[in-house]
Amino acid sequence: MSATPTARHLDVLALPHVRLTFGSALVGRSAYALVLLPLLYAVSEATGSIALAGGAVAVYGATASFLAPVRAWFIDRFGARRVLTVLILVFGAAVAALAVASLTAAPGASLIALAGLAGAFAPPLGPTMRVAWGRITPDGALLRKALSLDAVIEELLYLAGPAAAGLALAVIAPGTALLVPAAFVFIGGLLFVSTSTVGGMAPQDHSVPRKDRGRSLLLDAGFIAVLLPVLVAGAVSGTISVAVPVVLANHGGAAAAGIALGLFAGGSALGGLLYGALSVPGSAIRQLVALAGALLVAASLIAAVTGFLAVSIVLAVAGLFFSPIMIVSYVAAHAAGGRYQQNAATTWVNTGHNIGAATGSALAGVLIQSAGAPTAVVGIGAAAAVLVVVAAALTRLAPGRASSTDG
Repeated sequence: MSATPTARHLDVLALPHVRLTFGSALVGRSAYALVLLPLLYAVSEATGSIALAGGAVAVYGATASFLAPVRAWFIDRFGARRVLTVLILVFGAAVAALAVASLTAAPGASLIALAGLAGAFAPPLGPTMRVAWGRITPDGALLRKALSLDAVIEELLYLAGPAAAGLALAVIAPGTALLVPAAFVFIGGLLFVSTSTVGGMAPQDHSVPRKDRGRSLLLDAGFIAVLLPVLVAGAVSGTISVAVPVVLANHGGAAAAGIALGLFAGGSALGGLLYGALSVPGSAIRQLVALAGALLVAASLIAAVTGFLAVSIVLAVAGLFFSPIMIVSYVAAHAAGGRYQQNAATTWVNTGHNIGAATGSALAGVLIQSAGAPTAVVGIGAAAAVLVVVAAALTRLAPGRASSTDG
């Protein structure tokens, strides 16, 4: 690796339209970091059932994640401004309705239905912003720097968001707290769609034959090779979120687990900054394979260490590789999406991570219950390693897709 003096994060922020576009997107995106904790407590308080509260969170997460490619298809097909405006209005209204319904002790079924509606219409502000970076930045070096900045700030949002929500819940009712993310997505989201950058994301030219718009990204071996390391990163994230509290149960309990997992997020933010500051040679898929392999090796050490300090160090080191995987994947997605599938490509990266995280969490719970945390970590790590090998093999089927990230 060699430091590159040609592009800095400040250079990205100095580009035309960046501050308004990125700033408004961040305000809207912060809603996602603030909504889950108030949602859980709002439904629990309204119904008296933690099971219904968990169900509401699960339905929200499922509809938000699994319908994301559908929302991205609509944006690519009909234009970002038109579709995002509808999504923002419905999502914000659904969250606000959830707030009112929880404060008036509405039935659990109604609250779960509103949570599902909010998730189904969750506007993809993050993926759309990453498409916007490709339009704002004039060259590959600045694009990589911009995506690095984006990934780091997103990590910080999800680090600070739950803490801010927790503090808010100490002084206001959960239903009232839900009005905050609703307001943020209205204000930030609508300002974002009003920018010239988003306005330039025009709908597809329907006169172009379907075959010329490109086949489905999921039929492209090179794009699948990009998604597999993202799936691995998500699986690692999901696994440690379940395994670490178990590993540290007798070494500080929940407080220690929270700090250790926070260090993973902190390491990820630092890794994103370091990756953005360095010129890394090689194709995107080679970088992804190397980064995913390093993440797996580092995270698997959780199975071999004990105590709060050792686990925290392992997680901080493992986190260094997480954000770079996402950054490289988004750079590769820009190339894979071409002219007609930009939002779909970046959204599939998000969806791949979410599927990996959900799968890792579920498998970790089952394996920890039956065989213990060390076995669960090693077993899931071994399965994930197979996916990394498959990703490397797939690049030989479509080497052109694994383009260099050097700009």
